Formats: sequence, C-alpha cells, structure tokens
Amino acid sequence: MQRTRAAILDAAARALGRRTDAGMAEIAEEAGVGRATLYRHFPTRESLLRGVAQAGITELVEAFDAAHLDELPADRAIGRIIAVFLREGAKYAAVIRQADEYCDPADMERTVGPVREVIDRGVRDQVLRDDLRADAVFAMFSAIVERALWLTIDDTMTPEEAAETAVTIFLNGARRPDQP
Repeated sequence: MQRTRAAILDAAARALGRRTDAGMAEIAEEAGVGRATLYRHFPTRESLLRGVAQAGITELVEAFDAAHLDELPADRAIGRIIAVFLREGAKYAAVIRQADEYCDPADMERTVGPVREVIDRGVRDQVLRDDLRADAVFAMFSAIVERALWLTIDDTMTPEEAAETAVTIFLNGARRPDQP
C-alpha cells in the first residue's frame, strides 16, 4: 500500500513537472496503476497535489539533515543548500510555486528554517552583510535559488552550472571580480 502511494506521488511529480495541467488519468498511467487505485489513495487532484508537496518537503528536510549544514562554514553551507534544492527541488517544481497553498506552515518552516539559520549564522560570523534586513536577504536568496532551479528544469544550465552561478551571485554579487 505504501509502495503504491509512493509510486503514485513519484509519477505525479514527474508528470506535473512535464506539464502542470497533467490529468489524473495521465498520472495513473505514469504510475502504472488504474484510475480507481489512484482515486483510492488521492480522491481529488488537490489531495494529490498536497501529497506531492508533502513528499517534496520530506525529501528536502531529509536532505538538509544529511547535509550537516551546522558543521560547515556559512558560505559552504549556502552552497550545499543550493545544491540540495537543485537536486531535490527539480522533481517537485510543479508544486514549489504553490507550496503555501498545499503545505502546512509548520512543514514549510521545516524547509526554510535551516536556510534562515545558515543566513543568520553567516551574518553573525561576518560572512554575510549585517546592514541589510534579514527577511530581504532571505527573500533574495530564495529568488536566486528558484531561478536557478528553473534554469536547470528548462535545460538552460546544468545543475552544477546553476548552483555555481547562484552561489556566486548570492555571495559575491554580479559585479566582475576585477572591479572594485
């Protein structure tokens, strides 16, 4: 039963990643289950989207835990956060923009909490600027990471290129290194 549910969520993430308006029949086919089985697990499209979002949050939280962010200097932890988002987030791109709609706020905090902690630590350790509002820095970081994610999904950049660019832009800005 759990394997079927996991297969449906995985198939839904893939199908929705290709086409955000993918139908329940298409998702059932992708999962290799009948529509009746899909509807037993997820009676509505909304319940399926909530399930996909929850699976994405769970994977991100597990990946952050495995990354040992608290053991790294802030700048390296930021690089690792970006790598995790690009690796795990691509699968769940279809629901990322609607996460507030499909996720419990406490679950959302489980994914953004570690990011905020690293940014706060970066400010305390004087790796990041302390003259900017923390909420604005977090919002800009999130925007850079999201854009890097879409560049990888669109095959404009490899995940490695997008991660390197996002880290560089966030930590050093877009100014040429030889400019003051």
